[in-house]
Amino acid sequence: MPTVCIETSVRTMLLATVGVADANITHGFRLQDTTLPAITYEVTQEEVQSIGASPLLMVSATIRIIALTTQETLDLLAAVQAACIAGTFSTLVFETVIWNGHTVEPAAAGDGDEQMPAELACEIDIFYH
Repeated sequence: MPTVCIETSVRTMLLATVGVADANITHGFRLQDTTLPAITYEVTQEEVQSIGASPLLMVSATIRIIALTTQETLDLLAAVQAACIAGTFSTLVFETVIWNGHTVEPAAAGDGDEQMPAELACEIDIFYH
C-alpha cells in the first residue's frame, strides 16, 4: 500500500501547473473568506483494477474551479485539464489520468444581496500505484 495518501498527490498534481495560489487549492471545501479563484477537490471510489501484468489502484476525483463569474471558471479550465496528467506526484505514480468532462454551475444569488460564486466541476479517473 502507498505511504502517501492519494489526496496529497492530487493536490501536488494540481499545484504543478494550474496557476492558482497554493493556499487556494484545498481538499473538500473552500473557506468563505479565501480569495478567488480557488480550487477544491474530492477523491472517491478507490478500487483495485487489473490492467496488464500488475494491478493498479483507481480513484475518481472531482475538481471544482470556483470564481466570481462563469467566464473566470472557464478561463482556468484549460490549465486544470493540462494539469491532470500521468506522472509521479508525492511518490505516487499516476499511470493514467482520464478526463471525463466538466459541468458549469453559474453564479447565483445568495442570502440578502450576496452573490454566490460560479463553479465548474471537472471529473477525472486516476489509475496509480
